[in-house]
Amino acid sequence: MIVGNRHNTDSLIFKFIDERIKKVLSFAEKNDFKALEDNIYEINGKNLFYILSSYKTSEKISEKYAEIHKKYIDVQILLYGKEKFGYCDISSVKKVYKEYDENKDIELYSAVEDEDFFVLKPNMFAVFFPEDIHRPGLSAGIPRNVRKIIFKLAV
Repeated sequence: MIVGNRHNTDSLIFKFIDERIKKVLSFAEKNDFKALEDNIYEINGKNLFYILSSYKTSEKISEKYAEIHKKYIDVQILLYGKEKFGYCDISSVKKVYKEYDENKDIELYSAVEDEDFFVLKPNMFAVFFPEDIHRPGLSAGIPRNVRKIIFKLAV
């Protein structure tokens, strides 16, 4: 997992980040997503696409499932709001809620051990690799409306 601010391109993290992720962050920087509706938008077919998503965060961890993807790297950029994420490594003990769905590229967990938490604020990004279990949609304080871009990069 990598966390950073998409506007801080002079930071050391950008010297070591993968070129495909840099291109995604550059694409996000150059485009205005305000006029677009929540939907899935293709850039390069199934190899690279993004999802615009708006929702209200939840105070109840039991309402949000931890998830993992095997075919894609997630690059999530928060456009507005404040969102708390759970995170742990694939080696953590977990309780499967829904087995892996190859068509949707997702497996859901109702419980994971050794979960840490962090908060994204506007213009921050998080990169989740296939070995990164993550739990989006949690409230950082009070529930609030958020909007984000989720880029999907094929591995």
